[in-house]
This record gives sequence, C-alpha cells and structure tokens, in this order.
Amino acid sequence: MIRRRRGVAAALALAGILGVAAMEPTPTEAAWVGAEVGTSSSLQAGTVAPVTQMTCTAGLLQPVTFSWTAPAGGLTRTSYRWTVTGGLTGSGTLAAGATSVSLNTGILGLGAGTFSLFAVGPGGWEAVAKTGSLSFATVVLDVLSTCSVP
Repeated sequence: MIRRRRGVAAALALAGILGVAAMEPTPTEAAWVGAEVGTSSSLQAGTVAPVTQMTCTAGLLQPVTFSWTAPAGGLTRTSYRWTVTGGLTGSGTLAAGATSVSLNTGILGLGAGTFSLFAVGPGGWEAVAKTGSLSFATVVLDVLSTCSVP
C-alpha cells in the first residue's frame, strides 16, 4: 500500500514537471516599426479668461438681466454657458459675442437662486464662473424681481 502511494505520488510529480515543460513558450522573432513622424514647432498652454465685470438690473415689472464685459486676453471664447441653481433653476448657452441675458419666471414663480456665468473656450474648456444672486416674486410676468453681484 505504501509502495502504491509512492508510485502515485511519483507519477503525479512527473506529470506536473512534464506539464510545466509543455507550457513553456516557444521563442520567436518579432519586430515593430513605426513609420509615422510627428513634428511641432511649439506647444502652448492657454487659459480661458473669466468674466470680471458683471452687473444686474431688476425691479418692478421687469426681468432680472445680467450684463457683462467680455474678458480680455486668454483663449478665444467660443460661447458662454449660464446656470441658475437654488430655489430657481435654469441653464442655457449664449453666443461668444453675447453681453447680457434676461431671466424671468413666466407665470406663478417665486424663489431665489444663484446665477453663474462661464466663458467657454476651444474644446469646451471653461473659465471660473462669475456669480450673482436673483429672486422673483411673480404672479404674472415678473411683478417684482431683485438681483445682486458681489
């Protein structure tokens, strides 16, 4: 019985060695050639400049209007993106030459929010937001609105 166990163990060990030897990869010769060549005279980093001057107007029977001066310097703007978050919400995009946006709540609106304006550059890169606050008390078309820009 002991001989039989030793024989089985020896057979298993031999099978393991032969199995490992059979799994060795065979040597091969391979080469890789890349024929493409890239050239660049220079690379430059850029920044999308944020809006620095923003004002707002609001009042009795008028919407909240945010106006701004286009940022100077930086990469060329491709558009502006705006959002309103908080109790009031909304968002939109504006052309690169835009200098204002008017917001109203329509019918039966009441609430406040934070307005954020982002200058958007090439590739969708965005500048840091310029923000302001707004609030509406509306029964029909902007009865009373207020706003402020820090």
